[in-house]
Amino acid sequence: MHHKIVGYLLLFVGLATLFFAFTGMYQTFVNKKPVVQVLQLKPLSVNTQYGAVQIQPDAINQILNLTLFALFMIFLVGLGGKVAALGNQLLKTERLCETLQNLKREEILAQEERITKL
Repeated sequence: MHHKIVGYLLLFVGLATLFFAFTGMYQTFVNKKPVVQVLQLKPLSVNTQYGAVQIQPDAINQILNLTLFALFMIFLVGLGGKVAALGNQLLKTERLCETLQNLKREEILAQEERITKL
């Protein structure tokens, strides 16, 4: 019985993590939620043969932050999948143990009936 509770809990936590990661990715990539600004680059100045060129880092910041966010969410999807699979495996094992116990009980009852008939 204890394994069932832990199995269902792990399955729920894994599925909740998957749901959180997918909704976070969806909301970010559809522009419903802003990207968390982890990296902030300063304006760059590149010297060329035609003189100094200023590069504004807005687009580079956006791409780098989106990439970091996507990598983190992919990590969460993998983690949630592993936790849900572990919970599912635990539930399968518990179900298998219960089935084997029921079969043993039925065999014992059948043997007792044979003995009483003799």
